[in-house]
Amino acid sequence: MSVFVVGQSGCRLMPVSERKARLLLDGGKASVYRKVPFTIKLNYKTGSTTQPGYLGIDTGSQQIGVSVVREDGTVLHKEEISLRDSMTKRKLLEARASLRRGRRYRKTRYRHPKWRPKTKRVYCEMPDKKGRHWKKQKNTFSPNRAEGWLPPSLQSKTDHHIRWIRKLQDLLPEGYRLSIELGRFDPARMKDPGIHGDLYQKGPQYDYENVRAYVLARDRYTCQVCKKKGGKLHVHHILYRSRGASDNPQYMATVCSCCHTTENHLPGGILYQWMQEQKKFTRGLRDATFMNILRKRLRKTFPDAVFTYGNITKVDREKLKLPKSHGNDATAIALVKTGVTSVKDGEQVLYIQQVRRKKRSLHEETPRKGRKEPNQKAARNSKNTKAVTFTKRRGGKKVSITACLFDLVELNGKKGWISGFTGTSCYMKDAEDNYIRTSGKYNQVSLSKLRILHHCGNWVIGARKPLGKG
Repeated sequence: MSVFVVGQSGCRLMPVSERKARLLLDGGKASVYRKVPFTIKLNYKTGSTTQPGYLGIDTGSQQIGVSVVREDGTVLHKEEISLRDSMTKRKLLEARASLRRGRRYRKTRYRHPKWRPKTKRVYCEMPDKKGRHWKKQKNTFSPNRAEGWLPPSLQSKTDHHIRWIRKLQDLLPEGYRLSIELGRFDPARMKDPGIHGDLYQKGPQYDYENVRAYVLARDRYTCQVCKKKGGKLHVHHILYRSRGASDNPQYMATVCSCCHTTENHLPGGILYQWMQEQKKFTRGLRDATFMNILRKRLRKTFPDAVFTYGNITKVDREKLKLPKSHGNDATAIALVKTGVTSVKDGEQVLYIQQVRRKKRSLHEETPRKGRKEPNQKAARNSKNTKAVTFTKRRGGKKVSITACLFDLVELNGKKGWISGFTGTSCYMKDAEDNYIRTSGKYNQVSLSKLRILHHCGNWVIGARKPLGKG
């Protein structure tokens, strides 16, 4: 893995090998400039001769591939960046909203809601006669979003793409050409490959009263389980409404009342079997929609870049005889329209994974019993927190050390990341998402036995698989 270099005057120089960077740091000729990606800054004057090259970016809704290639085809740097999964964030938000709502109904310790249908609470600098700063204000439902507004989940992914591209451009010498792969999708054709002409405006449910009428007519008023026609019919959600199924007719079926029973919904039933078979294909169109949005934003942000598409990338990668991966796709993207027919790739892939910044729970979800003192306030404990402070002896003295979630730590020569806490112990996982432990019975490891190497914050470096509920 190559190391980026910044000159003493701030000019960007050619990347160097890990060995050379280590010698410069040990000899005091350089200092650490940035940790992600690792960059050093020289402490002495030097020339600024550089070589031209290419920077390739493989965009995606969940993965970003990065490759830096020299003009002769030598790969200098490769990264695979994993963004947070939308469904994981959605489940965490839904769980938090449910817990807060339940505490409000029980009139226990809770946070006031930030939004209500009729009124909202607004903070005022000048208090009223009773000394209150928060006042109620009526909601208006007129749109007040700025032009180009995106939902926070899509805005976050878009910003991460732009931020990583700019970060790499700031570390590479001038003259490196930027190449980006874009995605262009037709959601209507993805749902129905035979769509054409005015069917784009009419849609499959044209001339039907609602979704229920369309599904019944499509199935010819016939139960899809027992093939019985007529009688009392139900429109069944194949993916279960209790699991967040939408009213997409593609995942709805006509079922009679004799087959639409509780037994068939439970494991072993025909409806449960349908759900298990179909749920693996229900990613939907959110990824395609995001890629269409990202294409426009990247074209506007980087107008001088070279843009390509996935079908071209696949052909170029096969010509270069590279296996399928996001890093190798980025290499093929970097060399698009250059005429280079072979690459020298000996670089290790740098895996970067995005994790949540904090675990902002106000209380324990289920306060445990058996305490010496009753937990009347339901305050969160060390098992349900972001960081734990423990005492460790160092040089004959007691030192307080704070360990945070997803910190890079070392135990008996093995490196891993903290994935959770339990009292003064923690759970530690390696790059392959396996537990690192000191005994064969328990997964917990005492915090006093660990050596903290690096506070990872929002990004974990080196983990190939997701660490817990990141």
